[in-house]
Order: sequence, then C-alpha cells, then structure tokens
Amino acid sequence: MRSSVVRAIFDASVFGRALVDRQADARRWVERLDRREADVVVPELVFAETGHTLARHVRAGLLTHGGAVARLDFVRRLPLELRPLDLLATPALIFALERGLSVYDSFYGVLAEVEDAVLVTADRRLAAAVERSELVA
Repeated sequence: MRSSVVRAIFDASVFGRALVDRQADARRWVERLDRREADVVVPELVFAETGHTLARHVRAGLLTHGGAVARLDFVRRLPLELRPLDLLATPALIFALERGLSVYDSFYGVLAEVEDAVLVTADRRLAAAVERSELVA
C-alpha cells in the first residue's frame, strides 16, 4: 500500500553503513527503499561519495575490488529519484555558509528541505542542521 510510503533523502553515509558496516538501522532503510516502501531522493553527488567510501575501504584492505564494484552497482540499481547538482549548487552553498557545514553535505540538507522529506544520515552534524532527520549511527 503506497499510503504508508515515506519520502526520504539518503546521504552517502547510509549506503556506507548499510553495505559495508552492515549497520542495522541503515540496512533497514535501504531494504525499505528496495521494497519501495520509501521514496528516496538523492543528489547525483551520492554516487561519487559512495564510490569514494568504497574505494577507501578497498585501500584499507577491508573490502575487495569486486566487492566495492558490486556494492556501487547495487546502489545504482536502486529505485532512487536523482536530482541534478546544478539546480542545488547555489542553495547548497547558502545552506553551508549559514549552518557551518560542507557544501557536499549541504546538498543533502537543501534537498531534504525542498522535497519536504526526512533526511537519513549517519552524520550527527548534518542531522542536527536539518529540521526532519533520522540518525543511523
């Protein structure tokens, strides 16, 4: 039933926690997305940031090359609604300057406000800067 579907913004930390760290709350959110129990919107930046996290784990010997590629391909296949960065760039810069966050993180914060969605993140500072957030830590 679609009436119980939640609208959410995931930052890249959700995918890192779910697919590498296997953190329970993050995994539940990704499973909800995969079952289409959550409509998840992300800035296109999420693929670069998720790839960066996966590469760090490979370089640290915590994940194989093939495991990293498989995880990124999994994220790419999820039913995510993508938002282009160019439309969010100026609002993200303003958000960053006003709230003391990185511009990267601010793309997710702005998107949560524009989409009137809950921001799901493992980043405590980002969660605190957004009115509606859920911390997966």
